[in-house]
Amino acid sequence: MEANSDRREVRAKLDYMRLMLMCMPMCYSFWTRYKGKNGVFAWLVKYLVPVSVLGVMHPSYRVSCFVVGLLYVYSLYEIGYIQNDCETIKKESAPTMRLDRQSLDVYERNKGLVYTMRGLQILLWGLLLLWLDVNPWMVAYGFLTLPVFLLYNKVRNRSSLFIHLLLLVFRYSVPVVVATNSFCPVCLGFMLLVYPLTLFVERSVKGKFGYRSKLLTRYVMHDYSERYAFRVKYYSLLFVITIVCAGCSLLPYTYLLPVALLWLTSVISKSHENLHYEK
Repeated sequence: MEANSDRREVRAKLDYMRLMLMCMPMCYSFWTRYKGKNGVFAWLVKYLVPVSVLGVMHPSYRVSCFVVGLLYVYSLYEIGYIQNDCETIKKESAPTMRLDRQSLDVYERNKGLVYTMRGLQILLWGLLLLWLDVNPWMVAYGFLTLPVFLLYNKVRNRSSLFIHLLLLVFRYSVPVVVATNSFCPVCLGFMLLVYPLTLFVERSVKGKFGYRSKLLTRYVMHDYSERYAFRVKYYSLLFVITIVCAGCSLLPYTYLLPVALLWLTSVISKSHENLHYEK
């Protein structure tokens, strides 16, 4: 009897932990997408370093707004993650299961609480950004992440590749947009080149959602197995272009940092496939 009681207590604690991971900002991403040391390293190199470096040189950049913007976009983004992992799978014949049965049960019992907590967080970060004098249009721009992600979860065809590219643009750009309180075309364009575009090419060649781009397969990357070599060549070229642009005062030299890091991790990934993350 006592053993059964202990098991119930342990299970209750684990269920509470699962619920907190679903409710707390950014926790769900590291729980389901960026697992372990390799996952955290990939997130730092492929996301945090680029978005930090690309915005910090702007004269109106504010660290406080960047941090709140990061929490804001991930609070929005993770609603899409949760919907994808817990609701979209119900409609798919062969879904990708990121949560175990116990976690899905916790979600079903507490989904009202999960979405209420997420909604309150979004409201909190949005109001805090306004209090920090961020332009309301910048905050509204960030909020578009949510409807785009919900659309992505509904669509499962070739259009999904382009919607996913748009989602990546939001995830990379929102913290920078609110931190600088402006839309910088050069910064946003370079941000697209740093990572979202490479992932779009890889997914298009892979045949994600039943669509395989003949154009990209023929002229850019013949097969998905060549993705590591493709990234090494891509970031080598981008590094040279960035040096030339920086030398002509078109870009700051700090833009070389994320390109160099991504080139280095791409070289390492050719030998260690477990370091390659596509999130």
